Amino acid sequence: MLRRLFLPAALLALIVSGCKKDEAVPPETAPPDPAVLQVAHTVDGQSLIYDTLLYVNEAGSLFSVTRVEYYLSELVLIGTGGTANDTLHGPWYVNAAGITDFDLSGLRAGTYSGATMLLGLPPALNTTGALPNTLSNINMAWPDPMGGGYHFIKFEGHFISNGISVGYAMHIGKDAFLPRCDMQQGFSITGTGGKLLLTFNLNEVFRTPHTYDLATGNYSMGNMGLMTQLQENCANAFTIAYQP
Repeated sequence: MLRRLFLPAALLALIVSGCKKDEAVPPETAPPDPAVLQVAHTVDGQSLIYDTLLYVNEAGSLFSVTRVEYYLSELVLIGTGGTANDTLHGPWYVNAAGITDFDLSGLRAGTYSGATMLLGLPPALNTTGALPNTLSNINMAWPDPMGGGYHFIKFEGHFISNGISVGYAMHIGKDAFLPRCDMQQGFSITGTGGKLLLTFNLNEVFRTPHTYDLATGNYSMGNMGLMTQLQENCANAFTIAYQP
């Protein structure tokens, strides 16, 4: 009489599974390196310190800084040696008191001869209500009776005039006075991550091509002549570099 051999179900399953080919496990892919846009602020190489009469501008005025807020947009990296231009659109709201770092979706590796950038907003965004209704954007609004849209920059502080501390406010707005910045420093991007570093020398706002005298124009808002001088002076106020 033949005896039937019964195997426990768990043992049978183990034997069957052992006969199958091992399935290939796909290798884990490392997340891409983060890319960051960082903005630094100096005054002719000196660190920016708020509310202290530390700095001297081209006209010889001793001045302090109490506010630096602005927008950056349309950052174009100019390719060379076969590298195509790469445009990072923004916009980015910068507050030198603390909002200076921004995540980027990625950088394109290559060799670049420099960059251009708007210190402000392109016309399509420079209309009242075009930006999200955040407190920062509300505070940067350009008055509707003066054309609406947004301030491109608010640069404020105090300076000494005839021995007295006097306030100043360098405000720029309206499409006709949009500063276009030119940065001619060459750099190479070695991967999709790293840090794109912009440095804003605030003293350039007062320097070239116009020696801006705060004593004759300490409030620029609505003054076309003063805003034109500031627009043209801002063209060379930034430098650019890349750090892996």
